[in-house]
Amino acid sequence: MYTPMTREQRRLVETMRSTTLEFAALARSRDEFGGGMQWLKVKKFEYLTRYRRDPLTGEQKAASIGRRSPETEGIYDRFIKERAELDRQIAALRPTIAEQTRMARALRLTRAPEEVGAVARAIGMSGLIDHVTIIGEAAIYAYEYEMAALLPREMLPDGGMDLLVAGVHPTDVINELVGVLRRAKIEVQRAKLSADKAAVELRTEEGLSLRLYTASTLGGLIDQYAESSAYGAEAVQWALDLPVMHSMLVDRNGRAAAVAVLEPRAYCLLRLVSLDVEEMSLIRREASTELNAAVVKLVHERWTEPFVEDHVQTIRPLHDLLGEDGFPSAPRM
Repeated sequence: MYTPMTREQRRLVETMRSTTLEFAALARSRDEFGGGMQWLKVKKFEYLTRYRRDPLTGEQKAASIGRRSPETEGIYDRFIKERAELDRQIAALRPTIAEQTRMARALRLTRAPEEVGAVARAIGMSGLIDHVTIIGEAAIYAYEYEMAALLPREMLPDGGMDLLVAGVHPTDVINELVGVLRRAKIEVQRAKLSADKAAVELRTEEGLSLRLYTASTLGGLIDQYAESSAYGAEAVQWALDLPVMHSMLVDRNGRAAAVAVLEPRAYCLLRLVSLDVEEMSLIRREASTELNAAVVKLVHERWTEPFVEDHVQTIRPLHDLLGEDGFPSAPRM
């Protein structure tokens, strides 16, 4: 069902993950310096002005910081020096990233569709990384690296990206998300309610579907699931309370992206909920069921923490997937 990575692949994944997360953190810091500062003369005085382009409208916006003084000169000097230092650190990492990209292609670690990688990269290099978590099947591209095992390529997902976003309703963050994507030159169509009314959907020009959920809308799905499995719903809620995991995915060009994903056990339980309550075509349901079965097995055999035994015994689909394998007493990796 999966192929363990070779030693060389695992070594590259470790170094590539470290570089990717470091580069993304630098890019987020550099984003705070977007646009620039300049001195503008108004009559006989000079004023320090901070300007930046609005990603939604494309309009250049400026704000005055204050009249020229030792204080504003210090602000300007710090801005220029700190921006230059970030540019230096980013430039120093680029040769390493280029070599890792080449090696990822050579070692066949290029897994995610390019459009998924582009969206993930845009989010990962912005402040949204702390507020947007991949909760759908696209997270599998990160789990493969975390568990050092590759699923068959024909099994890999291509159904878009399900994202858990901060806020009460998905529309609370749409403008910010669209702005981040547009800065990365990813255009999206107008948001609409998904067919099952459980999420708000955006679609990129490349046709990639982005389904946005919040804790509240996920709660509605879990409530539906509770009608058939009250304990199962409690287990899923427990899983969603686990800390988010920071990882990476690599697209088919070998370009990495920093991502936030659910803890793998949480992902598996949430997918069981989705398969139970979400409307989907028969073909998609069969493919998703097969994929989730493979991930459950992967997590069971290679993740550092086992499934909770009470969950396995009381959630019938999870029990059926694991069969009589038993429960490992210690982490396997």
